[in-house]
Amino acid sequence: SLNEQLVFTDYWEQYKSEVACLLQTRWKRLSEGLVKDVQPDKIWVSIRTANRVKDRPDQTPSSTERGSRTPEPDGDYGWPESRLTLESFLQGCAGKVTVLAGQAGSGKTLLMSCLGHQWAVGLGPIPSSHLFVLLEFRQLNLLSSPLSLSELVFHHYLPPNWDNDAKQAIVDYLLSNPEQSCWVLDGYDEFQKKLKRQNVRNELLDLEKPLPVADLISGLLNRRLLAGSTVLVTCRLRDVIDLDGLSDKVGKLLSWDHHEIKEYVNSFFGVKDGNLGADAADVLFSSRHLLAMSTLPALCNICCIFLQHLLHQRRDTEENKMLEKNGAEATKKVPDGHILELSVKTGLFSQVEFRHPDGFLVNAYCFVHLTVQEFLAALRIMTSSDVSDAHLKKRFSLKTRWTTKSDQKTVFTDSLYLYVCGLASSDCIPALVLVAKAAGLRGAQNWVEKRQSLVLNLLKALCHSAALTGPKILQLCHCVQESQNRHLAQQVVSVRPILELRNFWLVPSDIDALAFVVNSAVDSAVGLDFGACSMEHECLDALSRCQYIHHLSFHSRKYGDKFAEKLSSVLPRFTTLRKLEFCGASLTAAGAASLASCLQNCTSINELNFSDNNLQDEGIRHIADILAKLQNLVSVKLSRNNTSLKAVECLVEHVSSCLNVQHVHADGVKELSVTFHQKSDSNSHKIKPESTVRLLNQKWTKADMQNLGKSLAGCPSLSVLDLSGGKWDEETLKTLTQFVPRFSITERIILNGSCSSVQCVVAITALLSDCPSVTDINIRLQDPAQVSVVFSGGREKTANVLSKTLCLSCCYLQPNDLERVWKSLGTSSGLSELDFSDNGISVDGVAMLADALSSSNRLTHIYI
Repeated sequence: SLNEQLVFTDYWEQYKSEVACLLQTRWKRLSEGLVKDVQPDKIWVSIRTANRVKDRPDQTPSSTERGSRTPEPDGDYGWPESRLTLESFLQGCAGKVTVLAGQAGSGKTLLMSCLGHQWAVGLGPIPSSHLFVLLEFRQLNLLSSPLSLSELVFHHYLPPNWDNDAKQAIVDYLLSNPEQSCWVLDGYDEFQKKLKRQNVRNELLDLEKPLPVADLISGLLNRRLLAGSTVLVTCRLRDVIDLDGLSDKVGKLLSWDHHEIKEYVNSFFGVKDGNLGADAADVLFSSRHLLAMSTLPALCNICCIFLQHLLHQRRDTEENKMLEKNGAEATKKVPDGHILELSVKTGLFSQVEFRHPDGFLVNAYCFVHLTVQEFLAALRIMTSSDVSDAHLKKRFSLKTRWTTKSDQKTVFTDSLYLYVCGLASSDCIPALVLVAKAAGLRGAQNWVEKRQSLVLNLLKALCHSAALTGPKILQLCHCVQESQNRHLAQQVVSVRPILELRNFWLVPSDIDALAFVVNSAVDSAVGLDFGACSMEHECLDALSRCQYIHHLSFHSRKYGDKFAEKLSSVLPRFTTLRKLEFCGASLTAAGAASLASCLQNCTSINELNFSDNNLQDEGIRHIADILAKLQNLVSVKLSRNNTSLKAVECLVEHVSSCLNVQHVHADGVKELSVTFHQKSDSNSHKIKPESTVRLLNQKWTKADMQNLGKSLAGCPSLSVLDLSGGKWDEETLKTLTQFVPRFSITERIILNGSCSSVQCVVAITALLSDCPSVTDINIRLQDPAQVSVVFSGGREKTANVLSKTLCLSCCYLQPNDLERVWKSLGTSSGLSELDFSDNGISVDGVAMLADALSSSNRLTHIYI
């Protein structure tokens, strides 16, 4: 009835008001420690381009797949370079399932509380008419017994101070208006259960039926509970795969850039101690390691906290004891007494509210960020005998960034063993010994050194493993970098001189780790091969710090002109670079121009590969224009670039001017594949080696052949010209023969498949008289037709003493055809031998050849 609806609505509005007060109180508590306002319109998000459904979208491509035209699978789920604000990203999320992913410390939990605050005051993307339910997975982990969705809301979110009739009225209103509710599920990466994919999507679940909490959350995501409601889930990047097929939109929080870091540091010290701000910024920006950490808001805050203590020189014994005790608590949970007070004061712990099963709120404390807990746990491992060597060996492993839907949910410790490796550095011995002594450990010096040795030996074994995937290789580089052990870094590249990284997101700190390893290999030829790895442009700035790279490769359609432009700004810094590959990408003429402008300054380059892009003719010309400037060049590959014959002609033009070009090859059947090659043993003091030009399966026209002829006439010396597969008409072939006397060819011209008629045969045989350096012509018209024109090879003999041969086999020549061939030879051909075998020549034809034999003073043999 109308009255009942009014009652339901009244209870609904009252409950929303109480939720608004709860969220306001929560935000007030969280925002007290903030040094700057949270502004969703200034927080940047990258949207995922597609919802992949395959189990492992990030498999390393096989060698046969590299450079193909088919789009490669995206292990990082297709995060594009474009970005938009969080506010814009959340527009239109009503009634949909939206996923916001981000690294640990990117601010997901804080942002969800900020959204709740905005909703409570009538702002933000969530309409004020909705009920805003904010649930944290880390608290949901504590709910072990089955419960209904209404029990979840009323007992563990916000219990209303009303009777059961009022509660039922709210539930009934929610059932009738599910689209007026918004469910924010924060921190799926912390959830100890794995969400189930429910195939029966049309069968709705009972709101009052008790279910395990994982089934309740799965019901919301599968739209079997409150279909039409708005659902927003936050998680880490690697957990996005669990939500594939359930989400309507996925976004990734982007890291802070240098401007945002500087702004935060100024705000932090401006509030707490402005005099230290400039000094802190200098320390932070002078350390690439601290700077890389500070790209994440939570870690930037931690850096500022410890920089403040460092600059104040407040490292006394009490704090050392606090670190040790907190290290123990990191493996347990919550500290007590004055340690808790000091931990909150220094910013290591923060206060939160926890709701007991009976509905009452109590104060609780947690580490300000998981990384703090992980660091203190690592400190405990390195300074306490509580963790045995056997246990450490068992648990020490590398983390992968590749996950599958079938993977089990595991306790996440992304940084624990990075910190363990960092503490294994010899530079940490004094501090570790101090902490170990404070904890009462006997023989602290020997014990710490022994534990460090164990960690380094574990790393050494991983360095020699040949079975590591790309993500684990990168994690190994991070561990080795933390240890600051150059010997271990050398072992990484000695086992794998080319580090292959495939299909995951890279950040500047990843490149810093690679640089540490690469720079240890002073005497080794190290390569980096990036396949479909999305990366911020700042990564390329970091990449330039790799001093000893010999081979740099990029394979992905993600890498386009903007990426090439940024790469061009750093390429000249790679003074040892020998080979550059930018293939299977989205490079156009604009990107080629950028790369060409910088490559002319990369004098050590000897191999270039730009295959499988979209350079077209203009892009090929940009690359061709710099060939003469690269004196150490050995090969250039430009296959499959959507080019025409103009690109081929452009390359041929450069044969005469490029002393380092030995071979030009094009094949029209394969979308015009173009390759250059110079023999590595040719030296500058030797005579310029002769070039080979092979232009196969081209669709020549008379105009094209004229352009090619002019270019070839300018080449000082060619050994072989191969134009096989053309199947030209007679006029095009005649055009070629008119240019041949102007060519400087020492060995032969090959025209297989290009001669199909007697008219073509006549045009070719005329070269014996028109071109004095031609010594032999061999034509066989049997499919496939074979045609070769042999030259004297630069021998110092006149045409009068050269022995010339004409072989026309399987041409099925009739007497009138023989007469035309003979006339084309003229009187100055100097022909000494004729081979007309396998032509089925008639008696009349034999008589004509006999007359030719008797009338020629040079002709000595005729084979029929």
